[in-house]
Amino acid sequence: MKFEIYLDASGKYRWRLVSSNGQTVASSGESFDSKANARRAAENVRDSAGKADVVDV
Repeated sequence: MKFEIYLDASGKYRWRLVSSNGQTVASSGESFDSKANARRAAENVRDSAGKADVVDV
C-alpha cells in the first residue's frame, strides 16, 4: 500500500491510500493548501491507524 499526494481539480492537495491492486481504499476528507500539509496529514493517518479501535455502531 502507498499514500499518494496529488492535486485535485480545484488546485489543492489531497492524499489517497492505494492498495497493491491499484484501488483507492481511503482518501482525505479535506483539501490542503500545500503539499507539505497534505503529506503531514497522510503521515499522521499512517502513524495513528494501527492504534485505532474497531467498534460496532
